[in-house]
Amino acid sequence: MSNLANQPDVFDILNNAGATVLRSVALGDGVTAVQWFNENGEAEYDQPGHHTFSIYLNGGEEVQRIDKSGARIGGAPGKICLLPEDHRSRWNIPQKLEMFHLYFDASKIKSTALQVLDRDPRQVELKDLTFKADPYAENILKSVIHPLDWSEKTNRLALSSAADLFLIHILQNYAETSQNLPTIKGGLPAYICKRIDEYLRANFDAAISINRLAELSGYSSYHFARMFKESFALPPHQYLNKIRIEKAKEMLKPGEMTLAEVALSCGYSSQAHFTANFKKATDLTPRQFQKL
Repeated sequence: MSNLANQPDVFDILNNAGATVLRSVALGDGVTAVQWFNENGEAEYDQPGHHTFSIYLNGGEEVQRIDKSGARIGGAPGKICLLPEDHRSRWNIPQKLEMFHLYFDASKIKSTALQVLDRDPRQVELKDLTFKADPYAENILKSVIHPLDWSEKTNRLALSSAADLFLIHILQNYAETSQNLPTIKGGLPAYICKRIDEYLRANFDAAISINRLAELSGYSSYHFARMFKESFALPPHQYLNKIRIEKAKEMLKPGEMTLAEVALSCGYSSQAHFTANFKKATDLTPRQFQKL
């Protein structure tokens, strides 16, 4: 089992309720995968602060979801549940089961919406789903994720890629359309989001000021910072650091650049600063990642 730092709330709730972690892996960018075994337990979630996508592996036919929307029963191998970050639910688990959980935060799903699907990140609102059949997700789990040894670092790229497939699938199939959402207030317009994102990716190695980004957006620096966080679920400096870590991963090829060169190329003031930020984001040091 991998050592998970900053464990998601749902992870802690299940762990404290007696469920057993069979294996787990932190994939970086706010994404974590866990395989659970549970038996004769209960769980209650109250706005956990991150999204949870789950797929039943074995058992689950008698699992009940009991909350204000009424009781529902009927998990089974291959069925999924999608629990948004702000949801509330109670669960009764009267039988043995195994489940796969993918935890991801709001900033990850918003950046995926913008970068991959060119969707306004403000319009990302995930559905609350329980016991839904999903052959596509089941196939990814069975053919890619489940057979891999999660503790083997050389499999980290395959696991991350599969997690990205899940996120794209969720956005394409289980996100509310803009027509069903209320008018969005407070965030940046979609075309400005894209302009700022492209600028940050083109100038990630530079010392970028909030005033420069505000100038590009046409807003005051005060209003820009607030509106940026509304749209991207991260303040500008954290979003820029996220981009720098992505670029660093591309540069960390054995024998091509030293760690100090990668650090400077990605805009970090020192190798130590780079290493600390990289490990916080990925649970690996740059050298450990490079050996993959």
